[in-house]
Amino acid sequence: MSFPLRRLFLLVFTVFLPLNVYSMTAHEILERVAKETLTDSFRISLAVQTFRGQKLKSKHVLWFMGRMKDDVSKIFIEFEEPKESKGLRFLFEIRPTQESAAFMYLPATRRTLPLAMDDPSVDLGGTGLTMDDIQGFMPQSGEEEAVLKEEKVDGRDCYVIRIILPKGKGERLVWVSKKDFIVVKAQNTDAHGKVVRSFRVTEFFKTENGKEFPREEEISIPAKNTKIRLRQESAVFGTELPDEITDSEKFGTFKWKN
Repeated sequence: MSFPLRRLFLLVFTVFLPLNVYSMTAHEILERVAKETLTDSFRISLAVQTFRGQKLKSKHVLWFMGRMKDDVSKIFIEFEEPKESKGLRFLFEIRPTQESAAFMYLPATRRTLPLAMDDPSVDLGGTGLTMDDIQGFMPQSGEEEAVLKEEKVDGRDCYVIRIILPKGKGERLVWVSKKDFIVVKAQNTDAHGKVVRSFRVTEFFKTENGKEFPREEEISIPAKNTKIRLRQESAVFGTELPDEITDSEKFGTFKWKN
């Protein structure tokens, strides 16, 4: 995550950083997060462990790839392990403040199915990850954002952004590092102020050019006593990705591996 699945996971518009960073609005900061997340195309081998309490419930290994194309963030996921999930693929087309699209390819039936991006019940391959994890922290239609304060997280100076979700669904707090514009922490609460989901980067690494990226992340879901750990096993940035893996008609059957 790891490269941010939200981040994901989540993603891409070219915005220019004002000379005075303190004058940035919450919306501009979140757009900068999206830009920095997908500055380059990437290919990542990602390990996902899902725990119920202290017990490991599942472990998945998957390929996670992405790039920007025509102002749309394209995310491709393919499952490698376990055996029963091998070949399962997802494709996400994420647009800012517009309707996004998602597709799932089932190797057993060789069928591609559309998915609802706003359906919170969709579980990506039994990992516990959701559509929100993939869309990341991109500004969404109907949300209201504001810079709440500045605060340190693990020694990093961060903006704290409050995002009010539409239709009374609650709110989200997001901690964004001022140096690299990385989401280092987030917390979702429902309409009654109860924490329903939290996210935190637990380990970082530096690229060859000195830029920090998350290596390991943890998502907590208190109501289910569940934690999801995502860790990059390997990552390549700035790599060429074939057009077919971001084509909704071809991504399921295209053989991208040598």
